[in-house]
Amino acid sequence: MIFSKANIGTFSTSLLIQACGAATGILTARLLGPVARGELATVILWPTVLSNLGLMGCNWVLAREVARDPGRESDWVAVGVAVGLATAVLYLLVGYFLLPLLLPSDRGYLLFLARLCLLLIPFDICNQVLLAVEHGRMRWRRYNLLRLSFFLFYLILVAGIAVTRRDQVRWFVSAFLASQLLALLLRIWIQRKSLFAGNLQFDRCRHLLRAGIPYFGATISNLFSLQLDTILVVSLLNAEAAGIYVVAAALANGQSSIGEALGITSFAALSNERNTGSQEKIIIETFRQSALVSCAVGLVLSCMIPFLVVPLFGFQFSGAVWPAVVLALAASLAGSTNILNQGLRGVGRPQAGLVSQLIGTGVLALAALFFLGPFGLIGMAFAVLMSAVAQLFVLIAAAANWLGISPLEFWPFAPGNLRLFFRQVAALRLRYSRLIA
Repeated sequence: MIFSKANIGTFSTSLLIQACGAATGILTARLLGPVARGELATVILWPTVLSNLGLMGCNWVLAREVARDPGRESDWVAVGVAVGLATAVLYLLVGYFLLPLLLPSDRGYLLFLARLCLLLIPFDICNQVLLAVEHGRMRWRRYNLLRLSFFLFYLILVAGIAVTRRDQVRWFVSAFLASQLLALLLRIWIQRKSLFAGNLQFDRCRHLLRAGIPYFGATISNLFSLQLDTILVVSLLNAEAAGIYVVAAALANGQSSIGEALGITSFAALSNERNTGSQEKIIIETFRQSALVSCAVGLVLSCMIPFLVVPLFGFQFSGAVWPAVVLALAASLAGSTNILNQGLRGVGRPQAGLVSQLIGTGVLALAALFFLGPFGLIGMAFAVLMSAVAQLFVLIAAAANWLGISPLEFWPFAPGNLRLFFRQVAALRLRYSRLIA
């Protein structure tokens, strides 16, 4: 099931995105060094959080609506963009006045750049709204091209910064915003007919916002479960520690292509599937098979990280090694959790993910309280690992309860599941060997 054409295409795009992100991350770290890299993370952090909150969960509802009623795609595009622009203005204004309070006291000199970076909010919200339409319609080639576009633009602009040696934080912020704008212009051009032909109705706007409330709650919990560690490091430690932690997290997420791709296709497949029995099969089998891959990749990556940090990022980032090892183990669990969470969202049940993420965030905050001060970045990494374990167990229990099955059905290492997995791998190899021949 995880070796379907849609999954492989989406996974391949995620790998390209990962490669672009790795190249961009290495260039950025080497050009800026730990302190300036931490300043860049400080500037981008809260605009990113606010842009995700500004979606108000509407992107998930929009994807489900166009999947349910493809004949009204143009209307939903117009509605989605209108709602997105309205919420973007609100969150941009909120961010403008909150940023002086949110920035660490020793980095107040970054306020102008952080406020400039708030332009991310309208760019990113409109980007995500337009991408949600392609997601819901399962137009995978177009969806993956649009997903990739921002990362290609950003890599090109960062390479330009490297060539011209304009290695100041403001140039990276400018490149980040310009890449978002270019990606948005590309998506608007592709959807231009729908934007002009769509019928904007106030009732549909209200429905989008109202139906997005459960997903908005899930977005908040998801966002803070993913970003709380970075928020705490940026807020409580100095800029150098923040820069090192960002590099550690980036290395640990080298495996995220798998969970991201399978989560994307699982949500779309379940949004378009009406048969309850088929939904159950998709959720369980996708989770079990993906968990096998995530565990294997996470272990391999953890063993490789000690040999990668210094050659890639330089000796000044050597402090990222052991936090990255622990974070890689956490990321392998988080990838499987994300796949299950996206599947439950696809069948209209985001509440389970909300509960698991709230509990995971609580575990993370409590563990960080005890470990961050005495142990620094490695303590934060262990807090993230504990949070990932808690989220996975809670979400499996919730999914099992909804499906009326034992939580052991999700156990990926059962002999039957292992046999099925390796049969599918063998079939995939056979298929591609025939294509090559």
